[in-house]
Amino acid sequence: MTKLLLTTNILTIVLLVLISFNDHFPQRICSKLSGKQSEQNYTDNIYYAELTAAYPLYTEQKNIVMLGNSLTSFAEWTELLNRPDVANRGVGADVTAGFISRLGNIISIKPKICFIEGGVNDLSIGVSQDVIIKNLTLIIDTLQVNGIKPVLTTVTLVTKLYNKSSDLNEKIKYLNKKIIQLAQEKNIKLIDLNQYVGNGNFLPSEYAIRDGIHFTAKTYLIWKQEVEKILKEENI
Repeated sequence: MTKLLLTTNILTIVLLVLISFNDHFPQRICSKLSGKQSEQNYTDNIYYAELTAAYPLYTEQKNIVMLGNSLTSFAEWTELLNRPDVANRGVGADVTAGFISRLGNIISIKPKICFIEGGVNDLSIGVSQDVIIKNLTLIIDTLQVNGIKPVLTTVTLVTKLYNKSSDLNEKIKYLNKKIIQLAQEKNIKLIDLNQYVGNGNFLPSEYAIRDGIHFTAKTYLIWKQEVEKILKEENI
């Protein structure tokens, strides 16, 4: 009976360890102990290293830059907007600190406008709302100093299929309030896809593929229309 109890306890401990590693618990503890923000790990992202390594090769001037994560990168923006003066600077799994690090490759092609979409990956790795807003503020200020018009985008809700969707969506809604406030303070334009595709608490399944977060063609069509509306208003 004692051996059985001991074996059960060992298996329970092993299971708890596996669960904690799967939920990135050790990384979060180490981050807190070191005082470092999780977003500083953006260079560990294999997509970041591979894609940004090629950016210096792209020297042609573009009027429009789409800056973001995988939601941005998955679209063929030159075809979606039907114009050749668009640069796609979306990097899968990227966070706002990663955006800051690669701003030089955006400024160098001298765009007139830059659409900024990001924040959901920050939230998923535990970056605080205040740090995200601080990063977005720095991005906006840097673009404006270089004569580039920034446009903010709120974070789109996820569907019920996404892991811990309720918790994440609550964080998204809170962050979006701050993003909207930031756009107002900076007097810049804002795209809020949630007003077209959200239902208040979740993203309806028709607007995301089966992973619960990445967009379907229906959502990209709405996004395209919002971008084109702003381009028309700015005469770009």
